[in-house]
This record gives sequence, C-alpha cells and structure tokens, in this order.
Amino acid sequence: MCETVVAMGVFDRAKEVSGISRSEDESFPYVCLACEAGFDVQHHRCPVCGSFDVRRTKWVQK
Repeated sequence: MCETVVAMGVFDRAKEVSGISRSEDESFPYVCLACEAGFDVQHHRCPVCGSFDVRRTKWVQK
C-alpha cells in the first residue's frame, strides 16, 4: 500500500502566508478600522499604524 504525499513548496507556503497568492475576491479575516489593513491573524495592535482597533471582518458591517 503506497500513500501519496503532496508537499507544498517553500515558495508556495511563503506566498500563502504573505497573502501574495490571495485572489481579489478573498478577504482577510481581520481588519484594522483605522488604516484598513488586512491580516490573517488577529493583532492586539495594528502593526501598520499602531491602532488598537483590529476586528474580525465578519463583525464589521460595511
């Protein structure tokens, strides 16, 4: 019995983590309400502008 393992390449993983490979219709799960920067993880303080107003995008009504 042979199992096939598909490994993600280093560059593919780096693009996925950085958001470079993200398509236009996908959005980040967290957003800073002050500067509108998007993030894959929740920050207590925005690394871009320093604001403490980072929220989950599904909680923010546009």
